[in-house]
Amino acid sequence: MRSSCSAICLIFFFGCRGNDIKLFEKKQIVMDTLVSITIYAKQEPENWQQHVEQAFEKMRQIEDLATSFNDSSDVGQINLNAGQKGISVHKYVLELLKQARQVAETSEGAFDVSILPLLDLWNFKSSNPRVPTEAEVLEKRKLVDFRKIVIKDDKVFLPEANMGIDLGAIAKGYAVDRAVEVFEEYDYKDFMVEAGGDLRAVAGELTQGQRTIWVRHPRKIAGFFAKIKMDEAAVASSGDYERYFEVNGKRFHHILNPETGYPASPVVSVTIFSETTALADAYATAVFVLGPEKGLDFIERLPETEGLIVYHKEIDSDLILDWKVSKGIAEDLEIIN
Repeated sequence: MRSSCSAICLIFFFGCRGNDIKLFEKKQIVMDTLVSITIYAKQEPENWQQHVEQAFEKMRQIEDLATSFNDSSDVGQINLNAGQKGISVHKYVLELLKQARQVAETSEGAFDVSILPLLDLWNFKSSNPRVPTEAEVLEKRKLVDFRKIVIKDDKVFLPEANMGIDLGAIAKGYAVDRAVEVFEEYDYKDFMVEAGGDLRAVAGELTQGQRTIWVRHPRKIAGFFAKIKMDEAAVASSGDYERYFEVNGKRFHHILNPETGYPASPVVSVTIFSETTALADAYATAVFVLGPEKGLDFIERLPETEGLIVYHKEIDSDLILDWKVSKGIAEDLEIIN
């Protein structure tokens, strides 16, 4: 058996119109991933390093509030007090949960942040993960239902003991959006915030028309599956190669179907462009679970949202990679492999 750490799913290349455009960049590990913040300018912006640090601090704040791995966080307290009492939470956590509920309702439960009991059961971060029994999966599935999450004023309550919330499929995108707000407040026109496959790019006159999104190949290390011409963008990607283990040649990945309790199939990679990085993040998970046909229909119904779905297709008992793309980006898409 083996496991795979999370990896960047989207590569972002930038071509300058002239050599006078300079890049000012800093990188830090936040939310267990490498976060890169890049500013494009003709001369060094005043106080740019302090502004970048403010953005990183905003992301670290959201990590501290929204992690399910620390009982002292807001989400940790919600989970610790499941079945006992409601917990007053920060406005960021309230906003995250309300956005998560919106995506859950729109996707008819394909996205569900109450999935923590199943994630804990599969324990993908363990050094020795195992496939749980059907009885274990069935028992944990009973605890998963976003409709049971009670939000009243600033309090959040889980009505059943052993229920639990995990915001991992939306919090990183939300943190990117909050970091972007820092630079908008200081009137930056050309910049990018990228966090392990969740990306937000803002284009002014210096960078407009110069961007291409490169989509990682889900089965080739350091390879690309496609590239998409894109300017300003909020992008997120989900893949079965981010965190997984194998048993007898079969891959078990961390993107679980809330309805079955097992890893979703046959999708292997989803790339979503949407209004915000938080929505792109959550929609990517929902589409992964819905599958290629329902997932594409879902994308086409969403406002200001486009996507690329890569999935396994069986032909003559062999599995090949096929893909579906939404209408709005079909002309801008180039399949590399």
